[in-house]
Amino acid sequence: MSESSDNIALINCLPVETFLEILLRIDGPTLIRCRRVCKTWMDVIDGSDNIWHELCKNEFKTSSNLAKKKCGDLSNWYHIYRNLKLWPDVTTYEKTVKEFYNFNLRDRSHVLDINYGILPLKDSEGTVFYDMAHLKYIPVALPERNCVKICNNDTVSVLLVKKGIIYVQRTVNDPTFECEKTFIADNFILSDDLLHFYKNRDVFKCNLLKKDLSSRLIYHSNYEIKELQFNNDIIYLFTDCGKILCIDENSVVEKPINCPIEWVKHIKNICAIDDRNFICYSRNLFKIETNDYQHLYLDFPPITALFFYIDMVLIGLRSGEILLYKLSSQKKASMPIFETLTVLPDEKFPVQLDVCERKSGPVIVASTFFELFLIEINFFPDEHMVKNTFTSNKMNLYKRLRKLKDILQTGD
Repeated sequence: MSESSDNIALINCLPVETFLEILLRIDGPTLIRCRRVCKTWMDVIDGSDNIWHELCKNEFKTSSNLAKKKCGDLSNWYHIYRNLKLWPDVTTYEKTVKEFYNFNLRDRSHVLDINYGILPLKDSEGTVFYDMAHLKYIPVALPERNCVKICNNDTVSVLLVKKGIIYVQRTVNDPTFECEKTFIADNFILSDDLLHFYKNRDVFKCNLLKKDLSSRLIYHSNYEIKELQFNNDIIYLFTDCGKILCIDENSVVEKPINCPIEWVKHIKNICAIDDRNFICYSRNLFKIETNDYQHLYLDFPPITALFFYIDMVLIGLRSGEILLYKLSSQKKASMPIFETLTVLPDEKFPVQLDVCERKSGPVIVASTFFELFLIEINFFPDEHMVKNTFTSNKMNLYKRLRKLKDILQTGD
């Protein structure tokens, strides 16, 4: 027996807990190679999602959390880590572009954000849902074509409609716990245990672990709110006058967006994670800040759609191109450097972009005024989704969607 075989046999004799402690000290690429050593190692590594979660936090802290919110249980932390590792080279992989859906009405917001592995689409008859695992229709359409946003986690679904009403549905085991509630709001952000929302300049919080789904006012802003985010127990408000407010239990910190003051009024769109990771842009103005980079361009190509993936940004142009703006490529660039990911057919151009990580690789959703295109990128073509993805959490989600459907139908 070779020395390497002896070492493998010795490691296999270790308690699983000790083996896991060793694995936690290994970098990601080495850990991926360790999976190939033998079936025992593969089973231990694949069965310990917390190892990959730690690697994601160390290497892709912000983007991995965003990816997990979007894919839900479709991909575990191992697959998210593996995909994000390959994203810098995404333009070199083969892509499949296909038309997936045709809408009856012209709209620039047909697609609601992908969340929890669910793709919501607005059309003339209402809002329909597709499971991103196999892109199958979920038979729980909502009779409301003016849905603005829907978010889910393991126990709660929250829906915002255009007339400014939030519908909250909660899965409960204790019948004494409140399972549904409505609030008046302009927008909201859902985390694991908390729901934050604002109406005009007032910010509210609802603790989703409590028996009653009641809200309380936690802050009144002196400025109009354009964007609300919540991360690491801090609320982030982006205002219409170019300020960022960071609010925690004990303090409020106010700071300006690092941008020439005369350009603040031109900012039309904000995509934010927190006060250190955000994009502000209008037709030609483009301002991006992340933990590692800060760029400002005053003559940027006109943007028709954008997806902020922290170190990667997908940008849609009127030419139909979808470009990759890779922050690591911009270090010494006076003009932005792009890579072309793909071009939509028939002179169509994207007005919305979104991404969901599957085990085989990312799926990019590109919506035009009338069509929905899917760009599938197979980082790992031999990796297939498990056919039976109908978990108890997903069953509870479908039940909550049905309840929302009933509420909207009765007009309550």
